[in-house]
Amino acid sequence: MAGAGSKNQFEVLYKFAGSPDGETPQGLISRNGILYGATTYGGAYGFGTVFALTPPASAGEKWTETVLYSFGGVTDDGRYPFGSPAPGPGGVLYVTTAFGGHYGWGTVYQLTPPAAPGDPWAATQIFYFYGGSVVSGYYPYQGVVVANTGELYGVASQGGYGYYDYGTVFQLVPPASGSGLWNLGALYSFNGDGRDPAGIILTPQGQIYGATHFGGAYGAGTMFELATPPPSGSPWNQNLIYAFTGGGDGDVPSQPPVLASNGALYGTTGAGGSAGNGTVYKLAPQPDGTWTETVIYSFSASVDGKMPNSPLVIHNGIIYGATISGTTRDNAGGTVFELQLSAAGWTEKILHGFGAAAGPSGSLVVNGGFIYGTTASSPGASGAGMVYRIKL
Repeated sequence: MAGAGSKNQFEVLYKFAGSPDGETPQGLISRNGILYGATTYGGAYGFGTVFALTPPASAGEKWTETVLYSFGGVTDDGRYPFGSPAPGPGGVLYVTTAFGGHYGWGTVYQLTPPAAPGDPWAATQIFYFYGGSVVSGYYPYQGVVVANTGELYGVASQGGYGYYDYGTVFQLVPPASGSGLWNLGALYSFNGDGRDPAGIILTPQGQIYGATHFGGAYGAGTMFELATPPPSGSPWNQNLIYAFTGGGDGDVPSQPPVLASNGALYGTTGAGGSAGNGTVYKLAPQPDGTWTETVIYSFSASVDGKMPNSPLVIHNGIIYGATISGTTRDNAGGTVFELQLSAAGWTEKILHGFGAAAGPSGSLVVNGGFIYGTTASSPGASGAGMVYRIKL
């Protein structure tokens, strides 16, 4: 069903200036009411930041932005963080940078909160990617996920075993000594069964699900499953769940899926669908071990936006997401939308349409009756992006 209009209250919580607070925020997480995120550019040295946004003590006052770390200030530092921080135990945050490190091919950082309020956070580079066609892969354009057992899992967009250069899924294992660089554990290298991974999720049962932007039988992207490796470090076995055709079923999966309570996976494609402007799809497991793909919504661009480019969030049975673009005056810069299921099927509602200077991107947070998100740019002189919230 075509998108419906919205009167949901929209509020800008913070606009970035570029320096020293950051530019182009890349999604959010929430912890104890505080929002955490990363900006790809800006900061003290121009190579991005990790930031915290703290709510005011009293309603109506301003939120407070604090730069936890600015990249680029030391030799072999990380540069250009992408994706959202990943929350770890003890208040720790894990952040990836797509470039920088010893070889310049990307890094993973651990940020540890201070023992005393007001003291600086400690930023430690725990892994740097080797680059080239060697095993680690390179250019990690997505954040990592944290396993209950402490390992980190993530994707690199290029590199891997052999000469395919199609990207990897990697595991990072903490050092036995408790300090120093982490170890590269199990790895999966794509060889045409997928290309340029778009990110992964990790289930409580230890299964990894993910998407690739390209590759597969039709070159239009795939959905895959990996069983986490046994303690012996044996390689992963990949199960190709679905290969997109590039037509009505979708083209170029744009983000990792989200796992629903019914065991189905929901995700987005940036193109394809009935109008070629992207889809929201469902992949349902079948008793025989296969998966069935269903497009639950195709974007038309006329009123509902196009090119969904944020990971979906499912809250109380409602799907929330964002499109990075649109065609009308009120959504030329993208939309935030919801999808609800009724007897008549899935109905889309626009929660907010952005003007041309916006482009919502990165992960959304639903918390306390609001949905929080970021835009890559923003109206005004700096145009460096913003953090917003919408009342549900």
